[in-house]
Amino acid sequence: MSGGPVARPGPLARAPWPVPPRVLHWGMDAAYLALASALPLYALARLLADAKTRSRWLAYLKDIPARFGTRARRARRRPCVWIHGVSVGEVKAAARLVERIEETLPGVEVVISVTTDTGSRVARKRYPGHRVEFYPPDLSWIVRDAVDAIAPDLVILVESEFWPNFLWTARERGIPVALVNGRLSARSARRFARLKPWGPALLAGLEAVCVQVPAYAERFVALGVEPGRVRVTGNMKFDNIPIQPDDERREWFAGLLGVEGGPPLLVAGSTHPGEERLLAGLHRRLWARGLPLRLVLVPRHPGRVEHVEADVRREGGRARRRSRLPEGAPLAPDEIVILDSVGELEVVYALSDLVFVGGTLVPHGGQNVMEPASLGKPVVIGPEAWNFRGEVDLLAQAGGIVSAAGIEAVEATVAAWLLDPQAARAVGQRAQQAIDGSKGATEATLDHLEPLLRRLATGARVPGAGAPRPGPPPRPPADPAGPGGSPRR
Repeated sequence: MSGGPVARPGPLARAPWPVPPRVLHWGMDAAYLALASALPLYALARLLADAKTRSRWLAYLKDIPARFGTRARRARRRPCVWIHGVSVGEVKAAARLVERIEETLPGVEVVISVTTDTGSRVARKRYPGHRVEFYPPDLSWIVRDAVDAIAPDLVILVESEFWPNFLWTARERGIPVALVNGRLSARSARRFARLKPWGPALLAGLEAVCVQVPAYAERFVALGVEPGRVRVTGNMKFDNIPIQPDDERREWFAGLLGVEGGPPLLVAGSTHPGEERLLAGLHRRLWARGLPLRLVLVPRHPGRVEHVEADVRREGGRARRRSRLPEGAPLAPDEIVILDSVGELEVVYALSDLVFVGGTLVPHGGQNVMEPASLGKPVVIGPEAWNFRGEVDLLAQAGGIVSAAGIEAVEATVAAWLLDPQAARAVGQRAQQAIDGSKGATEATLDHLEPLLRRLATGARVPGAGAPRPGPPPRPPADPAGPGGSPRR
């Protein structure tokens, strides 16, 4: 569904409050605190039983002061755009949009926020010189402190994250909120619909909604977002790939892994508990069949490395952590490497001959298949890829990915590719062509956001917005032309 420019405030911004704002915040805070008090025993059981949960909570606890504490106040000398992405995928997807906003509005300050620890590390590396924050937990007093500290003139959410206290606070402060690279699954849409009138009202207050595929647009409109505010802009992730590592780093890694003159390299990216043991077994069986290969396991959460090592040993394999590779003897040809670092998956993808993308042999819903596919690598996945269905369908229609029914089918695909490298390369080439033909989402998104960005350039207030924040930043000089709309790339 295509829409014209955003010209009016959203229904939530225009409508009177259904109840006093303070009551809304109190009610939401009470619900969160009641939920928190009911979960300790369940949470403790999960922490004891599940290594993945344990590593996540340890990372979360480490960052509690940054998440819950008072934040440093931004100097309000320039207009500010706050861009939020949950984790690594969203942080990467926003990269080209951040560049284009800063090119279009040279005086703007862009602040990045994330939810996860890994997202924070990637964001600080990807956006040097930018302020990177943790997204505030959705308790009203913490949200108010964060919003008043950053004092944004526009908030841009990447893909999702519709937290009530945050959106209500933005409305109170007169801050427009836009969604880019938006997704709304059928299950999430049903949940919002069941929460009438509150769920639909939250979404209806979005000033602009840029979504990846028409089905998402239809769901947002069905939940009350004005059709003129919704536009299908495509997937911005396509515009930020491939990300090629520099030659020096690539050569260093190639030497570390013994790529030159070694067996073909199979990289298993973003794997989840249970998958590493299956892949270690695949590795053992292929060697027994006379099909040697080097396997690099890249767990989605590096904190699980000890459990991954144990799974490799259970399958009779030998493993070495990437952090210990410079030590000791060179790698044996059949030794499995475990990447226990953050930010190096792109390098090993670039060096790979074959790729398996994790989260697809267990009921997780998949991980990002576009990064290796954009590099022209042949990709095989398991059956559980429902969370990336749009991307998988795009590649599958071009013959650029293999969706296997289980580990046996994954093994058969890898074996076939080892026996016929030319067929494997053809799969990768078709994937790369499909992605290249789907780029342009960032420019389409920028075009739909143009009225909101023009307000920053001219210092205009948002029509229909709530009470102004105390101490607004000085207005920049007016730009008569504004940022303008850019043609689709």
